[in-house]
Amino acid sequence: MALIDVVCEQGHVSEVVRMAADWPTTPPCPTCQAPTEQTMLPRATQWTVEPVIVYKAPDGYRFPGDANGRVAKDYEKMGYERVELRGSQEVRRFEKHMNQREFSKAMRKAENEQRARETRESANRSELRHQMKHFSEAGKDLARAAMANNDRRPREYAKSAEFHSDIYSFDRSNREESRDAQGRRRRD
Repeated sequence: MALIDVVCEQGHVSEVVRMAADWPTTPPCPTCQAPTEQTMLPRATQWTVEPVIVYKAPDGYRFPGDANGRVAKDYEKMGYERVELRGSQEVRRFEKHMNQREFSKAMRKAENEQRARETRESANRSELRHQMKHFSEAGKDLARAAMANNDRRPREYAKSAEFHSDIYSFDRSNREESRDAQGRRRRD
């Protein structure tokens, strides 16, 4: 069975079901019972994705929850530049830019934390070595083991920011499955 559009001699346009065995004949018009012929109508709906809206501020970007909501209006009043990302190519380019920017910030933070850790450890070790003069041999061995254990601790490294636009990155195949209040899987 196929769902087809037909037009009759009097101009009525209808959507009817035709059995595959009846092809190429068409059923009579459901309105006036006149003979019909199959026609091709343009698609009634066109699917478009609204642009992704971000605001460029002097110190970075802002992401309003609603492109036309109160927060977006506040950003415009503050003089932030409205940026519309239309299509996947522009969104991917923006994601790449944001990931590079956020990775640089994370690298600087990790380096600063590492320097602070090294400074703190140097001061603590100096004090511990000074106090080790008064330790027994077992105490000295324990202190050396603690310092060696501390040396084996992994360093913190910057990780990718994993910045992405949900609308262009997730669909049923790669997002967490949704469940309703009773725990049943939802088909969304």
